[in-house]
Amino acid sequence: MKYVKLLFTISLLFVFTFAVTSAQTVKLKRDAQSSGTLGSIPANTFPIYSGLQTVAKGMKVYLAADTAGGVTSITWTLVSQPAGSNTTLSSTSDQKVTFVPDSIGYYIVKVEVNGGASDQDTLLAATYRGYKDGEILGCVCHDLTSGRDWQTVVPKWQQSGHATIFKEGITGQLEAANVNGLYQGTYGPSCIKCHTTGWSPDVDNGNYGYEAKASGFDTTWYKTFTPNGSMYLIPTNDMTAWNLLTTDSKYAKASRVAFIGCESCHGPASAHQDSYGNPNMISKSLDAGVCNQCHDAPTHHMVGHYYNASAHARLPHLEARTSCFPCHGGTAYYKYSKNPTSPQWVNDDATPISCAVCHKAHEVNNNFGLRIMPVTLQNGYQVTLGGNGQLCMTCHQARKNGNTVITDQAPYYGYSDRFDAHHGPQTDMLFGENAYQFGDNLLTGLMTHGAVVKDACVTCHMAERGASNTPNHGFSLVDTTGGADKDIVSGCVPCHGPITSFDDVMASSDFDGNGKVEGVQTEVEGMLNNLASYLPKNSDGSVLNRFVTSADSVAVRNKPNVIKGIYTYYFVEEDRSMGVHNTKYTVALLSKALAAVGAVVPVELTSFTAQASTGSVNLSWETVTEVNNNGFEVERKTADKWESIGFVKGNGTSSQLSRYTFKDNINELNAEKAVYRLKQIDLNGTFKYSKEVEVTIVAGPKEYTLFQNYPNPFNPTTTIKYALPFESNVKISVYNITGQLIKVLVNSEQPTGNHEVTFSTNSNGVQLSSGIYFYTIEAQAIGGSGSFRQTKKMVLMK
Repeated sequence: MKYVKLLFTISLLFVFTFAVTSAQTVKLKRDAQSSGTLGSIPANTFPIYSGLQTVAKGMKVYLAADTAGGVTSITWTLVSQPAGSNTTLSSTSDQKVTFVPDSIGYYIVKVEVNGGASDQDTLLAATYRGYKDGEILGCVCHDLTSGRDWQTVVPKWQQSGHATIFKEGITGQLEAANVNGLYQGTYGPSCIKCHTTGWSPDVDNGNYGYEAKASGFDTTWYKTFTPNGSMYLIPTNDMTAWNLLTTDSKYAKASRVAFIGCESCHGPASAHQDSYGNPNMISKSLDAGVCNQCHDAPTHHMVGHYYNASAHARLPHLEARTSCFPCHGGTAYYKYSKNPTSPQWVNDDATPISCAVCHKAHEVNNNFGLRIMPVTLQNGYQVTLGGNGQLCMTCHQARKNGNTVITDQAPYYGYSDRFDAHHGPQTDMLFGENAYQFGDNLLTGLMTHGAVVKDACVTCHMAERGASNTPNHGFSLVDTTGGADKDIVSGCVPCHGPITSFDDVMASSDFDGNGKVEGVQTEVEGMLNNLASYLPKNSDGSVLNRFVTSADSVAVRNKPNVIKGIYTYYFVEEDRSMGVHNTKYTVALLSKALAAVGAVVPVELTSFTAQASTGSVNLSWETVTEVNNNGFEVERKTADKWESIGFVKGNGTSSQLSRYTFKDNINELNAEKAVYRLKQIDLNGTFKYSKEVEVTIVAGPKEYTLFQNYPNPFNPTTTIKYALPFESNVKISVYNITGQLIKVLVNSEQPTGNHEVTFSTNSNGVQLSSGIYFYTIEAQAIGGSGSFRQTKKMVLMK
């Protein structure tokens, strides 16, 4: 049940299959394809098929029969096609078929199973029109700077990477690097297929590939550039090719589709323009196939590859249960992002959580176009941290208020739904919020990662992976390639060092009480299993969380602590990270729950850290429960020898969060590194050790020193430097030659290390004359007997 096994097995809870065996059903599905799904990029036909209803004349369409029940036969029929069309279906009986629309107009395709249940779809074949500023082409109605949302699309798109990617490519701005002293970009024909509108050089339908070939631009643009294999090296910001394309009239048609334009994502627009006002003449789809036609092209662009393996791609699963929207349906979430207060969150076309559900394709330069909205948890906590990860937090949060879902009033029975946070309390766990707090207000806001990981979920779950260093849109942090589970820890390495699995991050102490300090996930799993052993079970051995039978009611009636244990168990289990999201909060909650159900909980050390500074190491640790705790002996190891360096008194027995600190002054230590551990000692003398933490020693000054001011003589300012071997109370004063105090420059507590202060002749508004002055340091070590006093002379010369 470790994190590596659980992290995205949540998808197994989400994806339900409603098999119908009493009757046959069929749904005709437009089967979007990409080079990733097909395994190759067809040489002269690209994009492959985006799954849109509006398709380009001469480009292959893929269809599939989505069947259920006892299907024994499938029959496909091309019911209708435009006059003059001679196309046929690739098969009349396979589950999947293709056809190539060879004329402009409507094509009606029907699929039937067992000679009974059937479904059909209408597709429109059209040609590309393109877009150019100042010309009345396919997008003129959307090129307004004010008005309704659909009227402002083009101005937004013009600022996006989609609109500029081809220009950046042929002007040397993509994949730019220093080549022989010249900053150059690498670009070539294989890139152009995705960076323009359409690519079918042999099909006359207005696509870029055809227009570039017909005008000769496809063999002209690279003439002045240096070949580099199948690519070309283009000096960065060299506008030669772009200016040629956009100023020479013979390339006018090619220039109108020299970008990822409206028609790349909405289909060819010739019929849409000719029949203005009919929405069926153009396509608008949230299906991932629209984006995957370019973003799923192994081995270079793997976003679609990873996304297709994600749980997001397998939603929705509850089309009929509208209470689960907007999080379990792409169309529903899209509507929610447009109007979060609207109750009309229905999933009209059963779209999963796809690319366009999370990203605004017209505004991709704005935080990747993410549809980020304010996030408020069920207990009222408003999320202000997490950056781009706030998009994920909209759905990945508990559905109940942990502060009110449990009361201390009996009886506890008759619950009609699951008595838990209802899946996915990842945001709550990350920020240490909204669990049952067991009356300990100090637990609220207890965080391990929430305040330090800038983009929260995104930083770890979308860390780059694979040879192409593609952001992980699969979101799972377990790679099952090759049949073996392997943790994807690239997002963790910057903070945790060269780890290879999540369990390489050691727990601060023996959380589960098995006598060993193990990895965080192993320790948390042990605690979760310990808690489960005290809780009532279902017939399959799982912890009870539905109280709908009389037997279930008896198991929980008048047992408030059992209820608290069950709720906490599922809050931690359904977080799916086994302590990774928030080790402190996870261990604190499980410790409280274990104590509530009667388990013997030892001193539970939720964290232990060491921070080196100049001349000292600051240790800090926290406990969430203490039983007969005498205190902590602090031990340090250098040269393979442990020694006791201090003792911190414990709180005896406590159920509240406690924080401890200890400072180790290391100026006299002759070592480059030091290792620390805590020896927690009970009142009866028994003890256990914490994990070990290592720090690199930052040596400070060995003795007090007052340096000569510089410059000297000076006018009008001079700098006085001094060194402190210990944390000290320091006073630095300036006197004239008669002993009169001119100014106190420093009078404060200061840490070990080298310091400096500036003295100006315009002291306190009093103009000083040329002559001899004296400066004095008085220092007293804090917590020690060391002291220092010294005076030096300086000269002011005007």
